[in-house]
Amino acid sequence: MRLKDVAFVNPRTLDESTKGDYKFRYIDISSVSADNGIILGDEITFQEAPSRARRIVKKDDVLVSTVRTYLRAIANIDWDAKDIIASTGFAVYTPNNKIIPRFLAYSIKSTKAINQICSNSKGVSYPAIQAQVLSSIEIPYWDLKRQEAIAAYLDKECEKIGRKIELLERKADAYSRLRRSLINRAVTRGLDPNVSLKPSNIEWVGDIPVHWTISRFAYFFAEHNISNKGVNHQNLLSLSFGKIIRKNIDSCDGLLPASFETYQIVEPGNIIFRFTDLQNDHKSLRVGLVNEEGIITSAYTCVQGNKETLPKFAFYMLHSYDIKKVFYKLGGGMRQSLNYRTIKDMKVVFPPIDEQKEIAAYLDEKCAKIDAILEKINTEVERLKELKRSLINEVVTGQRAIDTESHS
Repeated sequence: MRLKDVAFVNPRTLDESTKGDYKFRYIDISSVSADNGIILGDEITFQEAPSRARRIVKKDDVLVSTVRTYLRAIANIDWDAKDIIASTGFAVYTPNNKIIPRFLAYSIKSTKAINQICSNSKGVSYPAIQAQVLSSIEIPYWDLKRQEAIAAYLDKECEKIGRKIELLERKADAYSRLRRSLINRAVTRGLDPNVSLKPSNIEWVGDIPVHWTISRFAYFFAEHNISNKGVNHQNLLSLSFGKIIRKNIDSCDGLLPASFETYQIVEPGNIIFRFTDLQNDHKSLRVGLVNEEGIITSAYTCVQGNKETLPKFAFYMLHSYDIKKVFYKLGGGMRQSLNYRTIKDMKVVFPPIDEQKEIAAYLDEKCAKIDAILEKINTEVERLKELKRSLINEVVTGQRAIDTESHS
């Protein structure tokens, strides 16, 4: 059965003449995930809203992202939705009398449907599918009685899996908070609990040991900018989740330039900042420590510490600034981007070099243990998410039999 045979697409849209003070809660692409459903943001007005805030959604509608389709951003509205508006990046499907809303959502999440959505998407770095093409995909379909039984069974089983995932994610969050706390205390107070303290007069640092040095960022760090032009360095690096990682220079995965001559060469011990898109992205970790020579986009700011700094301690200290969202506060308000010149007067604190070594070694050991625990938790979470995806696919396609009588 084709999707357009069982549902109407985008039946309701906000008019351009809508009053500017009309309030609603907005669903953008980042608000929806295959595993967590919909997370609603705060109320905004039509005047404040982005131009893509146009799709009116109601109870029983199913939202399917038509952009970045590999994210599988599909969710159904299973509550009495009032004043909820979605981005035009979604196709909003309102079921007709041939299909049960919950079954419609599950059927679109099936491997059969997802594969069609991805294969019909156009674009490499930002794949998208047209709504009319999306509406023509084939979805698993059964009679209404079996649809109800399948939906009831999956509701129950997916809720069980969801509870397990939620418990694991709470555990991971607790360990992550412990990790952040350990780093923050060590890079602002050191390891001696009896040390005498003095005010740093830095809002996000607080009191520090009396023998530590406070100075401008530019005293400890110089901008490091070596062009790759004519060098043709091939070890491509990127900043991801606070870590500098290798990328395949020959891969089409991600937005890569025609030439890497505009990139900069980085060396072990350099610290990288990604200061772009500060206004729109409040979640990313923006500081990374370089451990190998390579090239990285010149959109990133690269610095090198002086002889009074240990790179690993400097990274932990600046990572602490990062998780406190210090960079969003610089420049007297929110900036779209920063650079070396705009952070050179930022105050930073450093202990003597031998103490930096002790603190860095301590944090390496503690963080390694926590990271190992987090990796195990995340592996189990991913296993459960894959189990959920497989369960949905097998049940809606009939590969796994269920008792339709007891669930109808």
